[in-house]
Amino acid sequence: MRLSELRERLQQLNAEGFVPSERSGPTGIGHTLETRLGLAENNLPIPDIGGRVEVKATRSNTNNLITLFTFNRAVWKFKNKELVERWGYIDESRDRPALYTTVSATESNAFGLQLSVSEDATQLFMTHTPSDTLLATWDMYYVVGKFVTKFERMLFVHADSKRVEGKEYFHYNEAEILSEPSSLTFRDGFANGIVTIDIRMYLRPSGAARNHGTGFRILEQNLPKLFGTIDRIV
Repeated sequence: MRLSELRERLQQLNAEGFVPSERSGPTGIGHTLETRLGLAENNLPIPDIGGRVEVKATRSNTNNLITLFTFNRAVWKFKNKELVERWGYIDESRDRPALYTTVSATESNAFGLQLSVSEDATQLFMTHTPSDTLLATWDMYYVVGKFVTKFERMLFVHADSKRVEGKEYFHYNEAEILSEPSSLTFRDGFANGIVTIDIRMYLRPSGAARNHGTGFRILEQNLPKLFGTIDRIV
């Protein structure tokens, strides 16, 4: 599909006004967009802008956190079990030690954890600020590489949503091509608190640690801030 055809299809979809969701639940907005555009995957080839494009749809009247990717490899300075025991809490609903928390660079969270970026933007740190203890270090080269590989280009479509007799409807009324993500935009995303990290660990009854993956997260509406170029197509 060429860019001109994609723009035409999106303009036609916009002109239809509110259309019924093809699927219930939070994934309905993306599935309905792909169905209406005749897409079989969550990305599509657009040869005249240089390759495949990730497709993302968002509800304009909500602002949900999404996971960009997970990255754990060789970053922790302590074993997961010790992290939970020293800096976690007791999850009373499941009766187990756990450490589920969001960490940002703008302020220390309730557990005293905070992110920071090195002056040369080559490393990302997580520190327990009350004790000045370094818990993890990420190489920004690998972090940015994960992001750029997955989101080199994105079709970002906004839709108003409403419910009528329990069924959701969407009006797809704005679309942008996001491109040129870089180490600078990603670094600034951390520094400004736009990109955060979710820790998701707990201890099994045996005492063994279970790590569901450290998630790099962002509010959907802030995604364009991670890209150098934003081209409005609808």
